[in-house]
Amino acid sequence: MNETPDVLGMLQALPPVEGYAPMDRYRDFKDVFSTDQGKRVLREILSWGRVFRSPSFSIPIDPYAMAVTFGERNMALKLLATINHEPRTKATTATRKKE
Repeated sequence: MNETPDVLGMLQALPPVEGYAPMDRYRDFKDVFSTDQGKRVLREILSWGRVFRSPSFSIPIDPYAMAVTFGERNMALKLLATINHEPRTKATTATRKKE
């Protein structure tokens, strides 16, 4: 019998994300979503976030439904931006010693 892995337990066992540099995040996301499986998952997440269509609302507008819709869309867009925007590395400055 196949048991479903305890995903939440596995996530809790991971080290905290403190110190997770933007470049590390960019590389991790690029690696994960560059596989065929990752591309399918990304496409599904973007469709859940309604990235490929305009959000529609019925009249009267339900502010809670609208907040959920825009929250989902925002998360999908943030994911897409993380994958497509390589973070800048900080320029190092040389220091001179006074003589």
